[in-house]
Amino acid sequence: MGRNNYNNIEFDFKIKIIMKKQEFLTSLNETLELENPELNEKSSINLTSIMNLSLIVFLDENFNLRVTGKDLKDIDSVEKIIQLIGKDKFE
Repeated sequence: MGRNNYNNIEFDFKIKIIMKKQEFLTSLNETLELENPELNEKSSINLTSIMNLSLIVFLDENFNLRVTGKDLKDIDSVEKIIQLIGKDKFE
């Protein structure tokens, strides 16, 4: 959610970001350097600290989602990343 002030009138706005699931999987694979051509929702992942940082930036840039390393501590699969983002963000 963002805030904007125009002519002393303050209002809130939300940006709805939708991504195709296959596009997401491809981008995630590249971002985390998984090199897994068969990456899917059920794929398990073992995040390193560098991967955590990359994922934090990826989520911010692609979904306007701000997370911390603490938010990622239980992430062990692509499915959990999708849950964190929200299934409504995918088509």
